[in-house]
Amino acid sequence: MTEQEQIAQGSLQSSHRNTHAIILKRATQQQQEKAIDFLNSTRMDLVIQQRLLPEKAEVPLKRGTFFINTYTSKNEPGFIVFLENNPPIFMRYNLSKREREQTKGQPICNILRMRVSSVVNAGSVLVASIDTVNHKMCIEDVYIWANENIFIKKTFTERRKYMQDFVEKHWIPDVRLLGGIITDIIQPTPLTSFDALLERKDYMKVVFIPNSPGKRRFTFALNETQAKIGDGYYGRVDSATRPNHISVKKPLALQVAAVAGVAAVAPVAPVEIQAPVTLVRLVPNTMHTEAIAIRVPMLPDVYELYTSKYSDIPDIVLGRGCVQDLALSKKLNTLGSEIHVQIKYTHEFKRYEIIGLETP
Repeated sequence: MTEQEQIAQGSLQSSHRNTHAIILKRATQQQQEKAIDFLNSTRMDLVIQQRLLPEKAEVPLKRGTFFINTYTSKNEPGFIVFLENNPPIFMRYNLSKREREQTKGQPICNILRMRVSSVVNAGSVLVASIDTVNHKMCIEDVYIWANENIFIKKTFTERRKYMQDFVEKHWIPDVRLLGGIITDIIQPTPLTSFDALLERKDYMKVVFIPNSPGKRRFTFALNETQAKIGDGYYGRVDSATRPNHISVKKPLALQVAAVAGVAAVAPVAPVEIQAPVTLVRLVPNTMHTEAIAIRVPMLPDVYELYTSKYSDIPDIVLGRGCVQDLALSKKLNTLGSEIHVQIKYTHEFKRYEIIGLETP
């Protein structure tokens, strides 16, 4: 057992063990707005991962090389935003319906107490997931480092080097400071390791991490069930007795296994947790006047906005944009999945508004 685990679990002398979920402290409105403004200024995709559909699994997995990481919890990843004169803020955009109602469309923002260097605090964003029940935080990736968007420029393997610098030179792990949360670093494996997961019987979330810059992850669940009375232990019964049980081997696992040999990569080097630069802050990304709009399911008149292929940096997410005009809303609903639109940035709401159609 590591020193962090000993602190969180208690010592033999005290016989104390933390058994309650940790309640994270919410950020103030000012702290939250500062973190959101910084993310909006970085041209960063705010969607970390998307669900992999079985019938469409083979195409994206053959387009590049991937690593695999697995989780036994259902916690969604979020961003840790480090800024000068602001505490580290953990921001999670992928929310449940109830959480969206509570936050009125804004992300959930919690304060983390972490000791980091001035280089990190000058403007950095890490990807992490927090399991408050089991008192664990897992650092998964580095998107922004010292005000530089390395996510759109560097591969996942290259970003791992920044993660190694973070844990070795720029951060002092302290489980007490984090309120009893043990921090770990993911150690992903090559895509070929997927075969070893086929015989698992318990729930597991599998994440495919592309080794390409600027690309989202894909995720799906093994042995995902819905517990019902009479279904046995937590609803986990044999797939033959439940039609909606997600099979481990059909059809997604076979598709992944088929391309694993093609898209495999060498194992990444492990990152161990161990005990001045002139920076220029990026100008807020408010100058775009046209974009590609993709409809957001379940959210009327809300679209994901991407830079067009004619821009300086194509296919970069600008954030979500809304439609205020009723006639334009009806027109957009009659068009296809990718729509060329005119946009303007609204400083009051810190986001873009779709104001018309653009001829491609």
